[in-house]
Amino acid sequence: MTLFQPREPQADRGEGSARLARRTVLVTAVVGALVLLALVAYTAASALLLIFAALLIAAIFCGVARLLQRLGLPRWLSLLVVYLLTFVLLIAPVAWGGVALVQQFSDLLTAVRDQAGSLLAKAGDAGLPVERLTQGGSEGEAIQSLLPNSGGLVSQAGTALFGLLGGIGNVFVVLFLAVFISWQPEIYRNGLVSLLPKDKRRRVAEVLDKSAHSLILWVLGDAISMTIIFVVSWIGLSLIGMNNSFLLALQAGLLAFIPTLGPFVAGVIIVLAGLAQGPEMALWALGVYLLIQGVESNVAQPIAQRWTSSLPPALTLSVQIVFGILFGVLGFVLAVPIVAVVVTLVRELYVEDVLGGPVETQAT
Repeated sequence: MTLFQPREPQADRGEGSARLARRTVLVTAVVGALVLLALVAYTAASALLLIFAALLIAAIFCGVARLLQRLGLPRWLSLLVVYLLTFVLLIAPVAWGGVALVQQFSDLLTAVRDQAGSLLAKAGDAGLPVERLTQGGSEGEAIQSLLPNSGGLVSQAGTALFGLLGGIGNVFVVLFLAVFISWQPEIYRNGLVSLLPKDKRRRVAEVLDKSAHSLILWVLGDAISMTIIFVVSWIGLSLIGMNNSFLLALQAGLLAFIPTLGPFVAGVIIVLAGLAQGPEMALWALGVYLLIQGVESNVAQPIAQRWTSSLPPALTLSVQIVFGILFGVLGFVLAVPIVAVVVTLVRELYVEDVLGGPVETQAT
């Protein structure tokens, strides 16, 4: 009688099938969890974008506070000064002729809309396929088909009012979140890190600090670029005698926050506003826009890139388009800072820790 019996092949096949079944269940569970997480994130995209906007503003608060700390102020006093300056900047437009500014901005939008409609009408007369946009109205109303119906807007005034109040409420929610986060950022970081195993906490905390630092540097570099664009635009448009030069320069500076497409949209608005004063002013406006682009490419962007690493233009534009389609205007605006943070996390946690580092570029 033999003491050891050879294992039957059928038993091996049974154990292999059981292991395969367990792996299949595990993979299915992981994929299902990821899909569920993606659906939840998509459903709550508006709230998540508002939270990220609060993180972005908190990064601005912390960055300005660090500059004040270099002057010898303690951190708590630096943050209080930043909060006070933010409040003043929000109240100043209302105190400084807020109604007049709103009226000027409305007049500017009307002029730009009329000029765009006139161009569409002329393009339709030239045989271009824009008849659908120009049918049923004058040249000044040619672009009206692209906008909401005015009668519908009047009949839904209550809905518009609640929408406006909701937008203002979102702004205050974002500001309050930014204040809380910037006042004690370590509480939220430590709470997130505490959810991870102990052997991973130190590395994840380090990467989170790097991500926050990269976001602060990105905001600082972008703020420098926006300021330069605003100043150059204001000076240039004032010298050529453009109406509403301050508002046009302000929108150019603000749109500089959105890479790639922002400066182009600002240039279109400037040229259309110049066209409202005549073809000669439109040419001067085009010259100022080209000057702005030259300053941005050769002065603003190099200065901004000293503070943060530049993202590939194709990646930037692709992410902006995807976020704009999925999440609307807010997603389009926040696409680039989100990518800046995600790139830092992927580079540190995956490329460095899992893959052992990026591919080294060989000099040619």
